[in-house]
Amino acid sequence: MWGGAGVKQDMWNKKGGAGKGGWGDGGLMAMVAQMLASKGGGGFGKGGGRACGKKGCKWCAKGECWGPGRSSMSAGKGNIDEVAKYTVPCDPSEVEAFLATHSVQPHAADKLRELDPRLQRVVIARGTMTDTTDQTAVLIMRCVRAQRTMPGDWICPGCNDLQFSKKVVCSKCGTPKPQ
Repeated sequence: MWGGAGVKQDMWNKKGGAGKGGWGDGGLMAMVAQMLASKGGGGFGKGGGRACGKKGCKWCAKGECWGPGRSSMSAGKGNIDEVAKYTVPCDPSEVEAFLATHSVQPHAADKLRELDPRLQRVVIARGTMTDTTDQTAVLIMRCVRAQRTMPGDWICPGCNDLQFSKKVVCSKCGTPKPQ
């Protein structure tokens, strides 16, 4: 980058150019930090310092929480009562039995326990995870996918598999979409 009077400026360490360009004096970085602060970003890192309200949130303690706690349906826009109206809720003993047969880290087990009981049924109905390398990652991904429902999505009453709204029959077992 070239500064005034033909003096070459180093992009990272401002050398010459009497205040033109560069990063060294914090010009661009300060501007980015100011923009983030005005949007609630609070700086660089994990969020804007808004408390989610969850007990024991390590990000809230650091002042870096992304914001309000998420309900079981906040990841998608679907209504759990509409999506899972034909799904029998999972009993807590079924959840504990499923967790006992798999080796997952405590945070993943907590994620499953915090799900709506009807979504717990969807996660457990996906089957065993004993043949996977990282059972914790698989369980977390199943929980996340179960939460991402959109309007019109439905849970198959035959196999408890989550189906997209455009499906008229279950892609797993062939059961027709309930009306």
